[in-house]
Amino acid sequence: MPRGVSYQVLARKYRPQSFADVAGQEAVVGTLMRALDAGRVAHAFLFTGSRGVGKTTLARILAKCLVCAQGVSSKPCGTCTLCLGVAQGTLTDVVEIDGASNNSVEQVRDLQEVARFQPQLARCKLFIIDEVHMLSSSAFNALLKILEEPPPHVKFIFATTEPHKIPVTILSRCQRYDFKRLPQQVIVGRLKQVLALEQVAISDGGLEVIARAAEGGMRDALSLADQVLSFAGTAGATAEQVTEALGIIDRRSVVRAVEAVIRGDAKDALAVVDAAWARGHDQRQLLAAIAEELRHLCVANATGSVRGFADLTDEELSRIDARARQLDGKDLTRLLGLALDGIDPTARAEDPRLSVELVLLRMCGRPPLGDALAISEAILRLEALAKGKAVPPLSEAEVARAAAQPRVVAAPPAPALTPSTAPPVPPPAPPPAPLRSDPTVPPTLFDGEDPPVIAEVPSATAPPAPHAEGEPEDEPEDMPEDNAAPVAAAAPATAARPAAPEAPAEEDEEGPDPAAGLPLEGVDARFLAFVDQVARSHRPMAMHLDHARLLRTHDGAVEVFFPRELHARALSAAVDAPVIKDALDAAFGKGARLVIVPPPAESSQVHVSVAEARERALAEAQRALEQHAKSHPVVEKAVALFGGEVRQVKRR
Repeated sequence: MPRGVSYQVLARKYRPQSFADVAGQEAVVGTLMRALDAGRVAHAFLFTGSRGVGKTTLARILAKCLVCAQGVSSKPCGTCTLCLGVAQGTLTDVVEIDGASNNSVEQVRDLQEVARFQPQLARCKLFIIDEVHMLSSSAFNALLKILEEPPPHVKFIFATTEPHKIPVTILSRCQRYDFKRLPQQVIVGRLKQVLALEQVAISDGGLEVIARAAEGGMRDALSLADQVLSFAGTAGATAEQVTEALGIIDRRSVVRAVEAVIRGDAKDALAVVDAAWARGHDQRQLLAAIAEELRHLCVANATGSVRGFADLTDEELSRIDARARQLDGKDLTRLLGLALDGIDPTARAEDPRLSVELVLLRMCGRPPLGDALAISEAILRLEALAKGKAVPPLSEAEVARAAAQPRVVAAPPAPALTPSTAPPVPPPAPPPAPLRSDPTVPPTLFDGEDPPVIAEVPSATAPPAPHAEGEPEDEPEDMPEDNAAPVAAAAPATAARPAAPEAPAEEDEEGPDPAAGLPLEGVDARFLAFVDQVARSHRPMAMHLDHARLLRTHDGAVEVFFPRELHARALSAAVDAPVIKDALDAAFGKGARLVIVPPPAESSQVHVSVAEARERALAEAQRALEQHAKSHPVVEKAVALFGGEVRQVKRR
């Protein structure tokens, strides 16, 4: 026979012939050996796992153990006619069937007919069906009958890479053994043994490249080693030669691309794509390799070390752990998301190179994470403020910027009124009751002075009152008619007109504010009116005033203190702002001024802050709601009927 025609590849030449030769499947091997030695052999086995991990190999070894001439044992002799017949595939009592090509119901029925006959040479008849998940539904139904009541001399060994496709009626009648992917260290060790027997050499770096490319399969590793030996000969192959021989993506190129996108260096990232394209590498595999490297960095950043979460060499583990500690976890997560989103489109793209370049450009051109988070936070605050809801306090840096330049929103100038169109100014109305009064508050806070007359301050979120049909709209309050006496406080616009039906208020998507309309106990009415007026002009400033506690008023000074120094620092530079002074004049009288004092020694005060009062009101309303819901007859009947309890009550 010509030289080379009879060559046997390494995967077949060094296929394990006994349990002792199997590497990396200790759990499966140990279980099968103990079952054989104890005589507890099932009639059907299911071997599952990825390709090349030893499913069919162990099926043949198990067949040897069952048919060996020296008896059923976990250590067959391997030299008798029966053992050699199994190894060579010539024993008629051991039938290997490819499920992908023998998947019809007629072929399974033929198997049933053969199974009825006694074995010719061995003590039992074995059927090894590879890729059993490829059988049709009708074939599975036919196979189920013989699995339910198998002849005593028949054993089945099924192998599959996709056990989820097998009907549960078949699975429940088999002993299932899951084969794991082999670690790189196990593959490298086995390759060294085989190469030593072959008297050839491959560098340690080259063996690591082969083990990584095998993806946990020993058969794939031996086939790749065969290919490398044909490329490099017996002189030994380096890692670079192995990479070139297998046509896989160099690990250093992947690391270079990842470092480029982390730095935002588009030029270097695109250079990696260009080099991979020139070598004919699959662009989807390049992007998948980049995503895998980013995944390792994300895991190392989140857990402190990628060791135990990735099958890598010690050198790579140390490099990834050290690099991950220097990077931001959220930024790495964003990069990984962008890479994953581009893998499938790249596989379907007409120009994969262009698709990968677009993904890398997006990764390099991402906005800085700090700016993105700041914008997102600002949007959330604006949405909450627009709905009149409380928002968490700002950070110290944000507070300093807001306090340095307080902004007051000025009302636009009103158009001039002609004498023929200007409506008469209504006479001053008597002062209404204060907004949200508190019976525990004394009638006056200014020593020796009468309380100033102030107008009712409408809520900042209340909708404007509708106008009667044919009635002109009200003009701004700060535009009195010529030669008319100034009005200290204008009455509400709806005081002198007949009541009109209210327009339904438009609720936002999240519903109305649960604090709206609740009485705020312990808050001075005039201080509450002052805070409300500030909120209409400068909401960020009012957010800090919500946390102020009114201490006292003395000689025109409204003394307040803050339990937290953060709010005091924010308002210390803005006490003389026009928005503050205008609101003080309207609520406490002309010339009132805001004074921030240190917190008193005793914390028990008559007045609480608006934020505290709102929180108490919400808690009390929730308690009342829960009590009302729990005492409802329908709820009580449901609890008595089902024997449960009410855990939570939500507002609709």
